[in-house]
Amino acid sequence: MNAENKQKTERKISHEKIKGLFQLIAVSAFIVGALGVSWTLKANKQPLQNGNGAERVIFVEAEEISPAPYRIAFEASGSIESRATVNIVPQITGRVIHVHEDFYAGGSFKAGETLFAVDPRDFELEVERLEAELARGRTALNLEQAESDAALSEWRLLNGSKTVPDLVARLPQLQEAKANLKAAQAQLENAKLALERTKFTLPFDGRVISSAVTQGQYISQGQNYGSVFDLESLEVHSSLSAQKLNWLFGTKSPEITIDIEHLGQNMSFQGYVKRSAAQLDSTTRFAQVNFGLKGDVSTLIPGIFADIYIKGAELPDISLIPASALQKDGKILTLTSDMALKSHTAEIIYNNGNTIALRGLGGTLNIVTSKLAGAVDGAKVSLTQPENQGGADE
Repeated sequence: MNAENKQKTERKISHEKIKGLFQLIAVSAFIVGALGVSWTLKANKQPLQNGNGAERVIFVEAEEISPAPYRIAFEASGSIESRATVNIVPQITGRVIHVHEDFYAGGSFKAGETLFAVDPRDFELEVERLEAELARGRTALNLEQAESDAALSEWRLLNGSKTVPDLVARLPQLQEAKANLKAAQAQLENAKLALERTKFTLPFDGRVISSAVTQGQYISQGQNYGSVFDLESLEVHSSLSAQKLNWLFGTKSPEITIDIEHLGQNMSFQGYVKRSAAQLDSTTRFAQVNFGLKGDVSTLIPGIFADIYIKGAELPDISLIPASALQKDGKILTLTSDMALKSHTAEIIYNNGNTIALRGLGGTLNIVTSKLAGAVDGAKVSLTQPENQGGADE
């Protein structure tokens, strides 16, 4: 039984050796075949030709561009805002007897117009009373002056040139009478001022934002009853990038036009710079600029959108190129007389996404206007043929 198991084991080992030998032969044949195919492909490959042989042709688009004077012009957007609002706070207390017909939200008024009036009778009576007090004060001063003069005359008759004591000359009484007269004058002026304030006016042309004043209402001094704004305080607020700020403030007298559409009407104003922020916003890197408006702004209200067109200084020797001519590395490629590439670096003055204004390119150049990845100086290129050139001889 042991002999039979031994024979089975030997046959099994012999079978596995034969199977492993066939696998080794198959792998060796695959490797040899792969090497043979690789050698065949390598032997049939055409070597790249250099020098005067046939090379891969790079086609480019180019445009001849010459420097010329150029004036930077750019656009911005903004909104109409009021520099500040004025609260309606009366300086006297009383009952309202008159309200201007336009002294309500959205209404407008002229400088010096009475927006509302308070019953003046109490204030008029106070003025009359204080005028009487003032007259009494003048009479008292005149009496004291007469008594002082009489006392001085009597002193000189009895004492000659001796120094007159203040009490004898009634100087304290004179000073008191003068002080009382001055106080009466001040009280009268204050009463007249209060009488003037019964008519509420403002020193500017404005528009009413809100109003809580009605005829018959009792108003109190120091309380807020609405707000208005000065039409002259209207300005355009706009946020500009650092580059646009440089263009704007790099010009001594920029030409600014502000177009506004409101209530179906298109209006155009000449603008000017009023104020600018002292620093850029740390998040947006923009700064707010406030533009003033020249002309009649009486129909404008805060919140209207505005388009701003700014023309800066005219710069000499500026080359205008298509945006596609700016390569990924920020350089400009030009063509030499023998159709070779040459790279240039120039200062970008203006870029609106379609056209780029460059300074420092030099004279007239044949500029490559198509993108070239990995292009190097000296590489030979050919110009792209027009699409209809192939059928010219047909």
